[in-house]
Amino acid sequence: MFSKTFIIVIILYVFFFALSDAGISQEQQSVLTPESANEARLNGLQPPDQVMDAIGIKPGMVVAEIGAGRGRYVVQIAVRVGEAGKVYAEDIDAASLKHLEKRCEKWGLDHVEAILGDVKDPKLPEGELDVIFVISAYHHFQDPVALMRNARPSLKPDGVLAIGEWLNATSPDQVEAQMKAAGYKLERTETFLEKNNLYIYIFRIDEKQ
Repeated sequence: MFSKTFIIVIILYVFFFALSDAGISQEQQSVLTPESANEARLNGLQPPDQVMDAIGIKPGMVVAEIGAGRGRYVVQIAVRVGEAGKVYAEDIDAASLKHLEKRCEKWGLDHVEAILGDVKDPKLPEGELDVIFVISAYHHFQDPVALMRNARPSLKPDGVLAIGEWLNATSPDQVEAQMKAAGYKLERTETFLEKNNLYIYIFRIDEKQ
C-alpha cells in the first residue's frame, strides 16, 4: 500500500502539470498551487477549471463566493476573471477572511475584496454580480433561505446563482425547494461530478417572486 505522504505528493504533482497543460503561466501556477493536502484533495474532487466552465465564469466577470473560507476557490476565480473582473469573498469567519486577504495580497490579487457577512445576510453590493458561487459550504448555512434571499438583490438581472453541494449533505430536492423559497428557479443541474458525490445547481432569479 502507498503511504499517505506519497499519495499527497502525487496529487500535487498531477495538479501542477494539469495547470501547465491548461496553458496557465508559471506565476499563475504558483497562485493556484494548493496550500495544503486537504485543499489538494478537495480540488481533486471538485476540479476548479471544470466547475468554472460548467458555471460559465469568464474573464471580466464580477463574481462573489459565499462561504469563501481561506480562499481555496477565490484564487481560482480571481485568476479566471482577471484584473478586468472582480471577486467578492464573503464569509462569517473573520479569521478565515484574514488568511484569505493575506493570501491574495501575497499573489497580488488586488481585484479580490473580502466581505464579513452574517448568517442571514452576505452583505454583497447590490446589482453588481454576474455570478454568486457556493462550493462545499451550503450545508453549513444556518438559514440558507434567508441568506440567499438577501443575496438575490446583488445579482444582475441575467446573473446566476451556482451551488456546488455534496449529495450526502443536502439532497437535490432540498436544495431546489429552499432556493425556490429564496426567490430562485432551477435552470439546470450539472451531474458530471456525481462520482465524486457532488452536483452543481444553476439557478436564475425567479421574476414571479
